[in-house]
Amino acid sequence: MKQLSLLFYILFLFSCKQNAPIKNDDIVPSDKRNHAAELIEKDFLKYADSTKVDSLKMELLNAFTIYDAALFKTAHIDAEALAEFSFDFFLPNLNTILAKRNSSLTVKKSNDNYDSFEVLINGQPIQLYTQLELDNDTFWSTAPINFFRKVNTILKANDSNEQFYLLYGGNDLHAILLTDEQFFIIADYYKDNFNERPYKP
Repeated sequence: MKQLSLLFYILFLFSCKQNAPIKNDDIVPSDKRNHAAELIEKDFLKYADSTKVDSLKMELLNAFTIYDAALFKTAHIDAEALAEFSFDFFLPNLNTILAKRNSSLTVKKSNDNYDSFEVLINGQPIQLYTQLELDNDTFWSTAPINFFRKVNTILKANDSNEQFYLLYGGNDLHAILLTDEQFFIIADYYKDNFNERPYKP
C-alpha cells in the first residue's frame, strides 16, 4: 500500500511540474545563432587547404576551431619580434596566407640608424613607434598596431575585402585575416570572453 501511495505522489509531482509556468531561463532565445554555420556561409573556408576542408568544417562546427593553420587565416606574430625588426620570424607565415590571395608583403628597416624606428612595407614608409614609446615601454603595443594599420591600408588599396585583426598581445600576439562579416560573427561568439575577441589594430 505504501508503494502505491508513493507512486501516486510521484505522479502528482510530475503532473505539477508539467503544468508549471515556463520561466524565461528555460526558453532558448529565438535569435540564438549558430556562429560556425554563419562563418561557413560567409566563406570562412574559402582559402582553406582543399585536402582538409571536410575535417576543418567539422572542427569548426563541433568546437568553433577558427585558428587552424590549414585555414590560411592566422599567423603568430610576437610583438617583441615585430618591435625589434625581426620580420623573418613572422613574415613567411603572413606571406603564405597572402599568397592564397595572390598578394605578398616585403618588409625591411628603412635604414640602419639605431634611433630610427621606420620600416618600409611594400616600399611604403611607416614609423613603428617613437623614442618616447620605447622609453616608456609601450612600443610592444604600438608597433603591431602601426604595422597592421599600414598593411590593412595596402590591402584595401588592392581591393581586398579582408583586413588583419589582432589577437592577444606580447609574445602571444597573433594576426587573423577576416572580412568584416566574419569579424562580427567571431566577435559576437566571444562577446562574453573579451580576451578571445580579435580587435582592430
